[in-house]
Amino acid sequence: MVTTRNAVEDPNGVIRALELRMEEMQRRHEEMQKKHEEEMAAVRAECLAQMREQAAHANGEKERTRPLEDEREEHGNARKNEENKEDGGEKGESTILVKNEAPSVPVPFARAIMEIQIPDRFIPPQFKTYDGTSDPEAHVKSFTNAMAFRTGCDAIWCRAFSLSLEGEALEWFDSLPDGSIENFKGLSNMFKNQFAACRTQEATVVDLMNLKQGKEGPLKDFMDRFQKTVRRVKGLSTELALQHVMPGLRPGPFKDSICRNPPKSMEELRQRTAYEIRVEDMKQSYRKELQEAKAEKESR
Repeated sequence: MVTTRNAVEDPNGVIRALELRMEEMQRRHEEMQKKHEEEMAAVRAECLAQMREQAAHANGEKERTRPLEDEREEHGNARKNEENKEDGGEKGESTILVKNEAPSVPVPFARAIMEIQIPDRFIPPQFKTYDGTSDPEAHVKSFTNAMAFRTGCDAIWCRAFSLSLEGEALEWFDSLPDGSIENFKGLSNMFKNQFAACRTQEATVVDLMNLKQGKEGPLKDFMDRFQKTVRRVKGLSTELALQHVMPGLRPGPFKDSICRNPPKSMEELRQRTAYEIRVEDMKQSYRKELQEAKAEKESR
């Protein structure tokens, strides 16, 4: 009776008591939840340990019994599926060892590469095929960029490389000695050495100096040749490249403009030449219209 009377007389005390009780209940709930999570983690770890132990035992039994060829292959496939389920997809594209039988036909790959199984979900990229007539360095870069997007497994890179070859290049790959490919670095070096004669020759500053627009040459064609040559000159600075654009231009208002106010960057040069190219196109289109109108007038 005293407690009730005090609660009625002091409502703030009742509210505070309820708040303290709710805080205590929240604290106990969090402790129980944490304890439950720890127990579940322990159970999960114990189950995984038992599954791995059973898998190792089953694998040992398979090696001792040595079943018939068909049964062994079927059991290996079943074992692979079981391991994938146990891991719950955590392995991703990690490499998996497969049975150690040698291939029935000679292959250029070392045994370690052939023992790596390509995941069923792996889909090779669409490669630009190489036939032995273009730059091998460029092809290797194109291949590695495409493969790096799908997988980082060196063995899969080796085994997928032949998919990017055709013609003479594929014939060369098929002629490689059995077991000669041990990693992708070695394979790419053999490939680049084989087709070294097809490498794109690096341009020099002399090539840049020899570029001329010509008396009737369009500015667009000259700038395309200039930019391609600049990209091929190894170690060429922007300042030096800009110095060589003016001597190659045809005398006229645009060359005078470049001489009076040299561009400070390749982007500025691009913008100024783009404007001049539009002007040239408009003049060319106007001259063409005049010629057509004149020809039509004469034909009447």
